[in-house]
Amino acid sequence: MDDYLVSIIIASYNYGHYLTEAIESTLNQTHQNIEVIVVDDGSTDNTKNVVNQYPIRYIFQGHQGVSVAKNNGIKQSKGKFFVCLDADDKFAPEYISKTIKLMKNPKVGFVRTGSIMWNKDFKIENIWMPRKIFSKYSLFAGWFGALGTVLTRRAAFDSLDYGFDTNLRALEDLDLCFRLLVKGWKTEAVFEPLHWYRIHKNSLINPKMIGEKEHDIRIINREYWFRELYRKIYALYKSTFGRAALLMTHPVEYVKGVRRKTRVNIWVRSHNWIDPQKHEEAVELFKEILITTDMLIEWSQNKHLNNYYVKQLENFESRLQSIMRSDVH
Repeated sequence: MDDYLVSIIIASYNYGHYLTEAIESTLNQTHQNIEVIVVDDGSTDNTKNVVNQYPIRYIFQGHQGVSVAKNNGIKQSKGKFFVCLDADDKFAPEYISKTIKLMKNPKVGFVRTGSIMWNKDFKIENIWMPRKIFSKYSLFAGWFGALGTVLTRRAAFDSLDYGFDTNLRALEDLDLCFRLLVKGWKTEAVFEPLHWYRIHKNSLINPKMIGEKEHDIRIINREYWFRELYRKIYALYKSTFGRAALLMTHPVEYVKGVRRKTRVNIWVRSHNWIDPQKHEEAVELFKEILITTDMLIEWSQNKHLNNYYVKQLENFESRLQSIMRSDVH
């Protein structure tokens, strides 16, 4: 698999200030046989000047949206495999070398990894790992992390009736993965954080972008009517058998997690916030504590991840308490 050409497509619209990190992360890949293509979706900033500093291809198009940009980049690429990297994100050096190993099975259509969620505004960094049970059904029931950056087999992409859906404003990558699964392609996951997902005001994970996401989720749900059924079944499983399974397999971590969530929830709900900015930061820390607690329970048997999540929880809780004390004064 080391000999295969892998195409890396970076669609960018006025993200020149992030683009350097994205490009350099692709050029630093341990898998050497790559081509990098930046598709400029009608930017009015310094995107072209940034790209011209590197030995990569540059394609300009009038502003038509990220789906059109990705489709154009893929069409002009030559790799047997490709990955679309957002212009504000970046890769670990081993991203391609580790994901391409799982492509030995010709039935695998795409491979994803864990991500480091990276919020510079609030100085928050955390590892979001895929669920251990990773299949068509678990993905439809509810994905976790940044699904968009996946290594994709070109034959799988070409088997679809069309590429990225140009009618979607934001979740075009999720829709593509769904269509690959429905087509019969399989998926695999590398349980390591090999991708950095930058969180900022324009990120889809930002609550301010909820309107964009809800619009696209409604479109996707109309296409995949069974997705809601999967979600309901999975929600029932989590609240019954899933909870019981976690309690049996990780009893100490599970009980500690419930206590931690309850305690933090009481902290936040009982506090009368004076400073709106501090409240916003507290909400972000609160969400990270809940997510990290779940991650700690699931990955408690992994020594490295267990230590990481324990330290993160201590850090987040300490910061949240500090904010609440300062807000009172």
